[in-house]
Amino acid sequence: MNKTDLRRKVAELFIVRASGFNLDSQRLYPNLEASNENLKRLLEAGVGGVIFFGGTVKELEIRCKVLKKWAGKPLLLCADIEEGVGQRFSGGTHFAPPMGIAQIYKDDNSLGISIAEKIGYFTGKEAKKIGLNLLLAPVCDINNNSNNPVINLRAWGEDPETVKRLTCAYQRGVSRSNMLTCAKHFPGHGNSEIDSHLDLPKIQDELSELEIFELIPFKSLINQGVNSVMIGHLLFPNIDPIYPATLSKRLVNDLLRTQLKFDGLVISDALVMNAIKNNYSSGNAAVMAFDSGIDLILMPEDIDDAIDSLTDAFYSGKISLERLNRSRERRKQQIDCITNKNEFKNEELSNKLLLEASYLSKSIIKKSITAREIRIKNVNNNDINLIQVDNFDLVSNKFTPALNLPASLGFKNLIVHPLSISPLQKNNKKFLEVEEISNGKILIQLFVRGKPFIGLDYHNDHWVELLKNLEIEERLSGIIVYGCPYLFDKIKRSIHCSIPLAYSPCQSEEAQNQILRRILNSKISHEKIDKISSQLFTD
Repeated sequence: MNKTDLRRKVAELFIVRASGFNLDSQRLYPNLEASNENLKRLLEAGVGGVIFFGGTVKELEIRCKVLKKWAGKPLLLCADIEEGVGQRFSGGTHFAPPMGIAQIYKDDNSLGISIAEKIGYFTGKEAKKIGLNLLLAPVCDINNNSNNPVINLRAWGEDPETVKRLTCAYQRGVSRSNMLTCAKHFPGHGNSEIDSHLDLPKIQDELSELEIFELIPFKSLINQGVNSVMIGHLLFPNIDPIYPATLSKRLVNDLLRTQLKFDGLVISDALVMNAIKNNYSSGNAAVMAFDSGIDLILMPEDIDDAIDSLTDAFYSGKISLERLNRSRERRKQQIDCITNKNEFKNEELSNKLLLEASYLSKSIIKKSITAREIRIKNVNNNDINLIQVDNFDLVSNKFTPALNLPASLGFKNLIVHPLSISPLQKNNKKFLEVEEISNGKILIQLFVRGKPFIGLDYHNDHWVELLKNLEIEERLSGIIVYGCPYLFDKIKRSIHCSIPLAYSPCQSEEAQNQILRRILNSKISHEKIDKISSQLFTD
């Protein structure tokens, strides 16, 4: 085989990141997302997969068709849609985070399992409709460390049994929709306090500890026929003191392939993440990952260097051609598992599916909200609605319920973001001269959740003491926490039961709307909100 043909076969095992938007100028992360020119070049050169981020569902549907034409062969088209298509693509259904479903499961096991299966089914159906064929979900990590900044709400629970049962239910749902699934992040990212996007986490567990805890959900999903497993960038020094799991033969080949007898696709986590990028070149990381037992290489920083280096490894005999052929065959087998049949030619059926998914999403949000049966009764014109966010998209327009509903009752909005000047004193225990802004009461809305890249901004424990001080000063109107259950639990234990307090694991506008209507005066009128909104459109 000549080197050009070999390179093309090797390229098939790589997944490149692209925007879901059609135009290069619309890319949200141009440093990570290939331009259309480069994407076309890579697909024509044999690259076998694309992972998408951003855009609308309609744009992505068109884009998937275009990319297939550029490639001229079957592609793996995937996305990290752990909370539904709407998590990444505008116009899709956005479900509550998995940890929210775990909370429902605690109260009603059968209901939690039913919801998880339905989420898997609807997510799979919607994803298939827009052209995807691989869901990079479910997250099988067990969030047994409340300080975990990156898994957190993405986990389906805090114990092996809950995560096992809910991820298996999700898997059953996706399977019914004829989509490929991916269990991640093997062998378990739940017990870390470092985000692998930013640095390499070290987890001190022995293999025997993993076997009775972290590995349980993975074993169950493997037995249930999960199509692929993603390896996390995690160092387990008591198992392999030298290499992170992505590059470790002990963890990929010996544990996953041999001991757990998994013969589906094994996918690396993104090699562009700092846990790998800070220590290895794209070429070396790709060769070492494949040599450890991985089949598909996701998002190397320099994809050409990675493809060339892996090609050289096969051409020189460093890695056998048999390994290449086996990985290519595994990829083909999984693609052959799913049909390309268009199930959505009937627009009425398509709309019915989306309506059912939307109704399910709203009902889950309602079920997952926790609120004291106490309302904020009186609002003065100098009262403040203070919103802490780590993502401006959450409050991107004046119609956002977190802004609009309190404003309709007379609250003045104040938005706090980690990138803005903090209104807090240096010790984070009191507001800095807040009296200069207003001497009224303060409604606090905290949008806090663990997620990739959040780093130290995840730690918000200073709010517990700050809120207590506001309570003592009789300036606390009420508290709403969106996202992190651990911060909510600390606040709940600290704040007197007479203070209105509510929690939602979901941060969406639907969650804001539902929770605010429970904690604010029930007489919020649509006419008043509509009047405020209509004034914004008059000259």
